[in-house]
Amino acid sequence: MADEISITLTCLSNNATETISVSRSSTTLAELCEFAVALLGLPSSAGLTLHRNGNHIFTNNPSLSPSPSPSPSPSVIVMNVGSAGIENGDLIVAMPPRNNAALSTSASVPAPAVAPAVASTPSSGGAVGGLGLDFSSLLGSSNAAQTNASSSSNNGGGGRGRGGGRGGGLTFNIPSSTPGMFTPAAPVQWDGMSLDDALSRNPNPEHFVQILLDQQRHPNMLKELNYHSPTLATKLKHAGAISMENAATVWRQEMQKNTMSSTLSQTMKLQQEQEMERRLRTNPMDIDANAYFGEKIKKQNVEDSYRQMMEEFPESMGRVLMLYVDAEVNGYYIQAFVDSGAQSTIMSSKCAEQCGLSHLIDTRFEGVAVGVGTGKILGRIHMAQMKIKDQFFPCTITVMDSEKGLGDKNMDFLLGLDMLKRFHCNIDLQRNVLVFSVGSDKMETPFLHEKDLAETKGGTKGFDADKSNMEIEKMREDREDSK
Repeated sequence: MADEISITLTCLSNNATETISVSRSSTTLAELCEFAVALLGLPSSAGLTLHRNGNHIFTNNPSLSPSPSPSPSPSVIVMNVGSAGIENGDLIVAMPPRNNAALSTSASVPAPAVAPAVASTPSSGGAVGGLGLDFSSLLGSSNAAQTNASSSSNNGGGGRGRGGGRGGGLTFNIPSSTPGMFTPAAPVQWDGMSLDDALSRNPNPEHFVQILLDQQRHPNMLKELNYHSPTLATKLKHAGAISMENAATVWRQEMQKNTMSSTLSQTMKLQQEQEMERRLRTNPMDIDANAYFGEKIKKQNVEDSYRQMMEEFPESMGRVLMLYVDAEVNGYYIQAFVDSGAQSTIMSSKCAEQCGLSHLIDTRFEGVAVGVGTGKILGRIHMAQMKIKDQFFPCTITVMDSEKGLGDKNMDFLLGLDMLKRFHCNIDLQRNVLVFSVGSDKMETPFLHEKDLAETKGGTKGFDADKSNMEIEKMREDREDSK
């Protein structure tokens, strides 16, 4: 629609920014304040002020908003977006009041350029008359000029009356702000900038896509967006190959779509909370209202706990690498998984074949292993030589079916508690080593790092990032084509 325009709402106090489509003729400035509250996470629209190009255009006072009656009060002026001079692409700054004091009783209207003159009771010099004060000489109005002219003639043409001000009032020469003075002329960026920083510092779509698609200075930013939203990242990449204007258009349309969905969700949530507050005030024992706020408090506690965790020990969100050591069994190299929670040392049937031990399996000990899951035990190897570094350790091994045995088919050999206790092993995580007691001596071997372990064991050995990204992109494209 030709009447619709796209504007960006922002709040400097919490760095929140949203783009929204509004109607120039039907959307009022009071409604725009309500949109700002829902989209920017502001506590209330009461006392909220709107600014455009550095100029104050509106102060919201809900207590004096126009009534729905057919004959609203003539003192209340209703202004829509178009009459306030807001154009397509404008940046509107929403500023909440600095304190929670009660709002003044002035009407919810745009700030006037010049305040109207206050009529006063004639008195000597026009300063104090009866019970009122005459401030007209300070406001630079026509009444002020007339008052000063009269005062001058009554006092012999002097420049001052006994109580009046200078003729013509006070003149304040305040330089007007130029359009766009609060909008950076160039993107705000620095080396190593994250996607969140680019979004919060560059509300202008043209600036954001310029940073996003700058692969030389920000090689990881598009990858970060692709991780969160691969479809959007692909659209921007293809549009950017044509022109930056196309990419900015795609980004703006996507933000508008998300903004409308977010606005609807936030509005419904706000209405529900207001309804529950009303019900709770009416009946403090209301079951639904108490359940609603109980769930809200629970979610807030969980969110606070999550934020505290992310601030104090964010490493808990990372992947924990399991403990592996290099070993040889019957002369064949393996990576042994150290598991103090396993009762016995276990080997898969496939690994037993590779190590040439299948002929030593005693099938009299076959059965079923029960733990986190169940597995088929093929039997036991009563004596095998395991070599760690230069030391040989005799061990008894339980052999399990590779297909129906170990929960992880990639787990070839598991060094269990029986061996750890037999050789008084010490798992030293501070030095990242496994220590064996060999007689009166100590022998230690380091735990393997990520680079030493294959992907099947949680490592990165042989990992090809470009190949993996191409596979993910291919899967995404196939999924899009199938829709």
